Amino acid sequence: MNISIVNELKCCFNVTTQHAQVPLTFVILYAPVIILTVCGNLLVVISISHFKQLHTPTNFLIFSLATADMMVGVMVLPLHFISKSICFHVSKILCYVCLLCTTNVTFVSIYNVSLISLDRMYALSNPFQYSNKVTAKRMSTIIYMKWSISFCYNMTFVYFNGPATSDMLCLGECSATAKNLWSVIDLMLVFVLPCSVIMVSCMKMFAIARKHAKNIRRAKGQHISRNSKYGHIVPKASERKAATTLGILVVVFVTCLLPYFIFVAMSSFIPDQIIGDVLDGSLTLLYINSTLNPIIYALFYPWFRTCVKIILMLRIFNPNSSLINVLEKCS
Repeated sequence: MNISIVNELKCCFNVTTQHAQVPLTFVILYAPVIILTVCGNLLVVISISHFKQLHTPTNFLIFSLATADMMVGVMVLPLHFISKSICFHVSKILCYVCLLCTTNVTFVSIYNVSLISLDRMYALSNPFQYSNKVTAKRMSTIIYMKWSISFCYNMTFVYFNGPATSDMLCLGECSATAKNLWSVIDLMLVFVLPCSVIMVSCMKMFAIARKHAKNIRRAKGQHISRNSKYGHIVPKASERKAATTLGILVVVFVTCLLPYFIFVAMSSFIPDQIIGDVLDGSLTLLYINSTLNPIIYALFYPWFRTCVKIILMLRIFNPNSSLINVLEKCS
């Protein structure tokens, strides 16, 4: 069974009737999404790279995720939206480059989320060992290896599954179709493995957080006359907030990712009349995840809101602005 993988882009075949509608449609519907994706993730990248207090292993993973999401906004979303209305003729080499960019940033985004869930699970289950074993240097090495492995895998995938024709193609016709063993490998590596890691990590995190909450309530019951209300609510609220933030990030991620891979699994059963629309909708939802991530950071990370205020007020150009205590300001 042949299945289309993450990089499928649908091309319009009636150029003359839709070309006049492109500017207005693009500006009203698509441009705001692209701008929000690029600017939102750019703010995350600037915040973590500029403020030294945010140079932590976990934030390096968020930095990597924001970088991949920003690249989705810069390269993938414009091509995806424009190819819905215009047929841009591209050579085989340019087609392969576009496919590699699309598959690579999508692959990296998926594994960034899985690594973030693993990082938080290990920090919660081994708090005393975490600071010694998970250092900034080791995390930087892991991120570098992840990007390198992703590039090598996707370059190999595109080489063996890209379009075989040497003729000029519409950008929307430039697609890679996984065949036979490649379809199984890609499904396992891009969806099954990272999603399994995410689910297992989240379940273990919630189990640990629940155990901690029970211990706090038990200690509060035994020492109710000597315990302050503030002293016990803070750890419990902190654990709940961390679990909730990661949980929302994962739920949004899986919600955006799942429809596409359901389409991949069921593509042979979908009528030809609607398969293009289903593919287009599932791909759009997959890419929109990169738009939603900065919104989640803004809602649930006070340090990000503080950094955005400092950046927009241009205070980052002040001397020693990188040493500002952004965590204290948002506490």
